[in-house]
Amino acid sequence: MAPENRFAQRREKTVLRSSSLNPASDEAVESRSASAVVTDALREGILHGTLPGGERLRQDAIATRFGVSQMIVREAFRQLVTEGFLKAEPRRGGSGAHLTANEAQEMTELRSLVEAKALEWAIPQMSKADLEKAARILAELDKAKSTDRIITLNARFHEALYAPARKDRTLAMVANLRMNFERYLRFTWQETHHLDQSQKEHRRILDLCVAGDVEGACTLLKHHILGTGRLLVERLQARQTR
Repeated sequence: MAPENRFAQRREKTVLRSSSLNPASDEAVESRSASAVVTDALREGILHGTLPGGERLRQDAIATRFGVSQMIVREAFRQLVTEGFLKAEPRRGGSGAHLTANEAQEMTELRSLVEAKALEWAIPQMSKADLEKAARILAELDKAKSTDRIITLNARFHEALYAPARKDRTLAMVANLRMNFERYLRFTWQETHHLDQSQKEHRRILDLCVAGDVEGACTLLKHHILGTGRLLVERLQARQTR
């Protein structure tokens, strides 16, 4: 479905949901909803490469495309700059952030620290149902073919491991880092054959969680994240020297 159609549907639903509110609240809710739809559509374009890194995005052109005000687009741009998907440019515009080896290395190291801590907190709280859920996701991941499906299930597996920690602030940090890292994961799956090795490590991490081996699971998780990051950095550096 085109982003513009998704916006129209979301806008209609927002108006229906907010019909019992006063006019000022209606306008505020609708504005936030419109901004979220534009943000989601632009983020999806950057993640899938339809908005390449470095491509200039003008607020007025985006506003026209989605049929919204430039104020709403400005809010969307501000959110995407905060998330690291856009780089702000003068004269009310922005550009898609490039994939760089340095940024990949930075996010990899941050992920290895934050996600290992989340897992450390989670393992003592894991139930049989939590572990079975993670195992089911791995089974689905074995059968996944498309890059989108692989990335989605990969994220769900890690989320299933960390969720029992019930540390909302940490889990929000993990989600933000992983969302930014998705562009790099997509590059990894499409350019390499990393999935087989990744699945072997996933299963070993899950086995250590089942055994209640906190230190072993966290150590392997760090190795897993750093290994993926190292592969990415090497590939990005090679591409930059071509």
